[in-house]
Formats: sequence, structure tokens, C-alpha cells
Amino acid sequence: MVNADRVKRKLPSLLVEDSTTGKKSWNSLMRYRYRLTQLEKRQPEKFNSITSRILLDLTDLEKAVNELNDNR
Repeated sequence: MVNADRVKRKLPSLLVEDSTTGKKSWNSLMRYRYRLTQLEKRQPEKFNSITSRILLDLTDLEKAVNELNDNR
């Protein structure tokens, strides 16, 4: 089962391409975190639709992986 709160918390780190330990990628992580919180404040409907779409995709991915493991 996909945890919605955890996905919302981890979303900025999923958007960063590199490891978040470097200065450049840390700045990118903080920028994504700020932008997502601003989106959540200013356009909550859009933020909720985006997160629900991500959750649906992750749930579908989880089901596919479970089916693959069950067939083995």
C-alpha cells in the first residue's frame, strides 16, 4: 500500500536528478520543496490532482511488481 503522506514528503527528493548531498543538488532540493509548498498553498486543487495522479501511478506500479513476483 502506498503511503500518501510519505509520497508528499519524499516528492521533492524524487524530483532531484542527483544525490542530495552536494551543494548544487541540495539547493535544487530546497527549491523544489519551496515551490511545492507554494503550489499547495496557492493552488491546492492542482496540487491535490498532481499528487493523486502520482499515487495512482505508484499503486499501479506496485500491483504490477506484486503480480510479477506472484508469477515466479
